[in-house]
Amino acid sequence: MAKKKQWNELSTGKRVGVVALTATQIGLAVAAYADIAKRDESELSASKRAWRLIAMIDFVGPLTYFVAGRRL
Repeated sequence: MAKKKQWNELSTGKRVGVVALTATQIGLAVAAYADIAKRDESELSASKRAWRLIAMIDFVGPLTYFVAGRRL
C-alpha cells in the first residue's frame, strides 16, 4: 500500500489545489448554513435540522441543498 504523503512532501501546485478545494468546501458549507438559517422552514423541502446535517457532507451536501433544498 502506498504511503500517504505529508504536507511538506507535496508539490506547490498540489498544496495550492488542496487549499483551494478546502476553501471552496468551507465556503459552500457556510453559504448553505447561512441560507438555511435565514429561511423559514416552510421554504425548505425538508426540516432545517435535516438540511444542516446534509450540508455537512463534503461538497455534495451544500450543492444538494442549493439545487433541491429550497422551494423557490
